[in-house]
Amino acid sequence: MSTALRVPRCEGCTELDPLPQKKAIMSYVQFPATVVAGLAATLLLAAFVVTDAQAGGAGYKPRAHAAQGNASRSTQVQRTAQDQTRQRNTTWSNSNGRQMQVESVTQRTGNGHTTSTTATRDDGRTATRQSTVARDPQAGTRSVQSTATGFNGATTSYSSQAQRTEDGYTRDVTRTLPSGQVNERNIDVSCDAAVQTCTKTVVGSRGE
Repeated sequence: MSTALRVPRCEGCTELDPLPQKKAIMSYVQFPATVVAGLAATLLLAAFVVTDAQAGGAGYKPRAHAAQGNASRSTQVQRTAQDQTRQRNTTWSNSNGRQMQVESVTQRTGNGHTTSTTATRDDGRTATRQSTVARDPQAGTRSVQSTATGFNGATTSYSSQAQRTEDGYTRDVTRTLPSGQVNERNIDVSCDAAVQTCTKTVVGSRGE
């Protein structure tokens, strides 16, 4: 499948998943771990919900967008410069009085960062996610390894390998579902600065 995307300026071609396009990819490869972790923590609840749903789990699934009605969210962030860690604690409450606590700890490494996140529901059930991000700015590569366990105990693993190219980037993604099914995707993005157009080609396969 191939699609042409019109963008204001190719230098600003951005895509949160998998990587910004064209020249912005270098800055993404070098993106500070704390900023990436903030985005990951915001989207984390959705990942837990997907993992739980894929295995047929059911239960309290709060949304990760702005609170509505009597729903609320409170967040506390603590940074430690000495050991380069960042801890984010969030409490989610819905209009029915249900709550969930999410604790995420990010540790900077020599070439990226690791993040460990635990979500605890008010019924005591937990879901976890462990991820490792490694970057090589000179080679223009970025890798992500992640394992998530849902509230029902089902586990999903994720692997992503991105490579900067002369006119964009490529990315290979592998996701293993709780059932053992392995899904793969190959993404190729190329940009033409002269006409301010980027083309994204995605080829995927689903295992059985």
